[in-house]
Amino acid sequence: MTPVLTRRHFLATAGAAPVGWFWGGGQAPGGPARAADVVVIGGDPAAYAAVYRLAQDPALRVTLVLDAPPWQRVTAVSPTTPLAELPPFVRGHQVSFDGWRDRGNAGWGYTDVLPAFKRLERYEAGASASRGGDGPLSVTHCWDPHLAHRAFLMACVPSGFLQDSRHDFNGPRSQSVAGYYQKAILDDRPHTLEGAFLAPVRDRGNVSVVSGGHVSRVVMDGTRAVGVEYVVDGTRQVLRAERAVMLCAEPARAAQLLMLSGIGPAVALRTAGVPVVVDRAGVGRNAHDQLRLPLRYPALQALQTLPASTVSAGMFTVSLNASPPDLQMDFVEPRVGGPQAFGLDVILVRPSSRGAVTLASGNPAEAPVVSLNALSTAADMTALVQGLRLGRMVMTGTALDRFRGEETATTAVAQAAADLPGLVRAVATPCGHLAGTCAMGPATDPAAVVDPTLAVHGVQGLRVAGAAVMPDIVNAPPEAASLMIGDRCAEFVLRGMPARVPARA
Repeated sequence: MTPVLTRRHFLATAGAAPVGWFWGGGQAPGGPARAADVVVIGGDPAAYAAVYRLAQDPALRVTLVLDAPPWQRVTAVSPTTPLAELPPFVRGHQVSFDGWRDRGNAGWGYTDVLPAFKRLERYEAGASASRGGDGPLSVTHCWDPHLAHRAFLMACVPSGFLQDSRHDFNGPRSQSVAGYYQKAILDDRPHTLEGAFLAPVRDRGNVSVVSGGHVSRVVMDGTRAVGVEYVVDGTRQVLRAERAVMLCAEPARAAQLLMLSGIGPAVALRTAGVPVVVDRAGVGRNAHDQLRLPLRYPALQALQTLPASTVSAGMFTVSLNASPPDLQMDFVEPRVGGPQAFGLDVILVRPSSRGAVTLASGNPAEAPVVSLNALSTAADMTALVQGLRLGRMVMTGTALDRFRGEETATTAVAQAAADLPGLVRAVATPCGHLAGTCAMGPATDPAAVVDPTLAVHGVQGLRVAGAAVMPDIVNAPPEAASLMIGDRCAEFVLRGMPARVPARA
């Protein structure tokens, strides 16, 4: 059973030995600070944007806790990541955000979130109606395509798509245009989230960072979040939060930490031995991930001798009548994917299938159970089958003939329409873009966990930010949208908006 923390025990624990290490304004004489106005639990890109925004108020003490549970793999971009392997920086179609608004989340339509997107980026072409020019994150084009990249763009045209090497994928409505993705690059090196958002504020005197362990729970005083319990080298410590706790963890971890803190489905919490603080059935529900189907061809000599390039090419399109576009087509070349990895990644970016994240136990160091229930809807299966067909049309276009052999056996084994669903089920895999486990929505929605200010329903002083709160994942890699969510969550805290909504009866 998780112990209940009394006020007296909280103060005694909070004054105990230091946790991890700190830099910035949190350093106090004789040891690190043990309290902050806002404690941000990291793990999702949203945490970086949130800390950056909060730090603009010099009177606000901010502590970022870098949560590193033993079971979680970290695959963050580093300063040495090859530019060709950087992920695309894409916000998503405006209909993705309008859909959030239309599900009862006032203030989350495209025109509402656009100012935050613009505030975050420093676009190389400068500010415009849809782009930001002086934000912390440098977003640039890659201008060194080789012949295969150009051939891919040309191969898309006979299949009915447009091509534009200068296409802006971060405009409001990118659809069915093949081009070269933008990336987070500064001075010909990856512009990491740490470099963009933490480095500029680390010397401001009001930001501290804790690392070297993992979060075990949010500390609750009744239904108010008052701190974060953190474990390093087997020792539990408490970081007090005077104003708010922001849970910006990766979606599976965010749901797990809420449940370990007593917020979630009551029956499941009691089964795991966790005292119930707020019975909220939606915690862990609505889990979904984008699915990738690799379509591969042998790389002929003409491709293998091409010069190196930083370009990544692709497009977003519709499977049938989807809105927003539900398919992403990523051109894959051998230098990125391996000697025989030439072709397309066909990605279902708007899945309708839903799964759940549940507790394996009450142990915060043990991984939660993630059940995606992928391809459980006919719509998802139909979309990926159509995506496979479209991908084959593009890859067999004559513009690519000189670079590829015949389709590899893994997918070529199925050509008849009746065999394609079985192939899709056999070869499609999750992208690792989990979302929706703490979905945003009105209190009357049993699947909702946070309200439109990202405050947890029925809880005071606790907000969630990042991909976890997306009711439906954006139709793009979720990093850019997660940063926007983190920025807006910090804005809600700075405005002093109420971090509570009474729980449903």
